[in-house]
Amino acid sequence: MPTQPRPEHGTSRVTGRTLKEALQNARRLYGDDVRISETHGVERRDAKGLGRSRHIEVVVALPNGAPEPERRVRPSATVADLEAEVQRIEQLVAGLAGEAAAAAAPEPTHVQDPLDRTLLAAGASPAAVRHLRRLREAEGGRDPRAHLRAQLRAAGGRWQDLAGVHVFLGGAGAGKSDLVLGSAAALKAAGRKVLVLALTPRHQGDVRRLQEEAAARGYDAAVLREAAQFERSLPLLPRYDAVLVDTPCWHGPSLRDEALRRSVADNEDLHRHLVLPLDLDLGDRERLWETGRNWNCDWLALTRGDLSARPGRLLDVLLTSPFPVSLRATGAWPGELPRIADAGSLVELCAAGNAAPTAVAAESGGAS
Repeated sequence: MPTQPRPEHGTSRVTGRTLKEALQNARRLYGDDVRISETHGVERRDAKGLGRSRHIEVVVALPNGAPEPERRVRPSATVADLEAEVQRIEQLVAGLAGEAAAAAAPEPTHVQDPLDRTLLAAGASPAAVRHLRRLREAEGGRDPRAHLRAQLRAAGGRWQDLAGVHVFLGGAGAGKSDLVLGSAAALKAAGRKVLVLALTPRHQGDVRRLQEEAAARGYDAAVLREAAQFERSLPLLPRYDAVLVDTPCWHGPSLRDEALRRSVADNEDLHRHLVLPLDLDLGDRERLWETGRNWNCDWLALTRGDLSARPGRLLDVLLTSPFPVSLRATGAWPGELPRIADAGSLVELCAAGNAAPTAVAAESGGAS
């Protein structure tokens, strides 16, 4: 929870991932009667890591503080006022979502763009396709594929640029281990100094697989038998270009350890990836997003793309996801190498299903 007090100006800046979270942080720091003089969005580029992150910053008027010079004085609002406005907006959004669900019947084919028909045939919902078309028309009828790419948030970039500590979180059978091992191989091929940490692995077979992969690919690996070891290992991790952490199922006993949860969820130096297998029933997305928020996830990583019978459903997920997409895996490692996600490849994934297989040899130059 970053905060930047400025006593000489009588203010303090407090941030959160959403306005609601920023207001909660301000209240926790300065009490229930805190007053907010300004709110705005800020975007940060990670010094070492993947992509940018978007935050909401609120300016807190400190008690007995002098007014900030050269700033237009505006009436400050209480947290209660702003939270009431947030609640009003949330209710409005919920109403619009209800209207969209009621209008989810397919449109006549003569009003659909060829891309719309392709997405519908691939399994995208009529509501999602209609929403995109209306946005496109409101923006002057841009090329449909270019418009769709602009709506999808993805990391982009190359394996050579991926850095820092990346923790992968998800349910049982989400494909986390395959994603971690494949990404480690891609990073090593791109010339990165890589460490893979296996946090309380399920059984000796997982340990043996990691040891064999690390020996074959030439990167370092370690097994953390106890959750407390992760906290103790953090000071040693900056010696590596990239560290990938494979975790057990988030409903398991290891991740219920409160100390570990704080080490992962509250550490701003970590990149947390919510792993979503594309063969999962994606209807219960809100619960998945809530779990990701509880762990302060920064990214969405897509796995098991080869098992999705209706790839167009991914469009509904991407349009509602609070997290940009970091990595995608269309098949299991070592048969398929994960890729750093970009908007163009996500469009093709939604419209046509699996991308062409990517061999390790093709990645030896470090391309994503």
